Amino acid sequence: MRVSIEIPDHSLFHYQMTVSKQHENSGGHLAHDKVVTIIGDCRDAWFASMGFPGCRVGEIGIVNTDLMLMYIAEGFHNDELDVSLTLADMNKYGGDMLMRGVRRQDNAELFRAKSGFVFYDYRIRKVVLRPEEFDSKAGL
Repeated sequence: MRVSIEIPDHSLFHYQMTVSKQHENSGGHLAHDKVVTIIGDCRDAWFASMGFPGCRVGEIGIVNTDLMLMYIAEGFHNDELDVSLTLADMNKYGGDMLMRGVRRQDNAELFRAKSGFVFYDYRIRKVVLRPEEFDSKAGL
């Protein structure tokens, strides 16, 4: 593999979904852009589960800084996915969300992702310190 993403065994959150026909590309398998969407859906669901809908902690939002994907196996229509999320390399402004997509039917790992993020105050258009309320709810 050209890239490697190490993901610890523990996770903070699990997001479950079923691959639809709209998630497939012309090759008949899970499309790249849909994996990016699934990663965003998992992130959004995790923030919402902590009481932060729209990835907003009060007036503070987030900005994605980078994304790395590692494809391991194909996904197909009607695959039931479990996407686990954990955090790594946290700093005073944000960190990395690490995600692993596993097909529940056979426990096959389909993808891994590392999605960097920082907290951002859209009112002043600047990166800001990680909110204490986020740290508390995320167990940091």
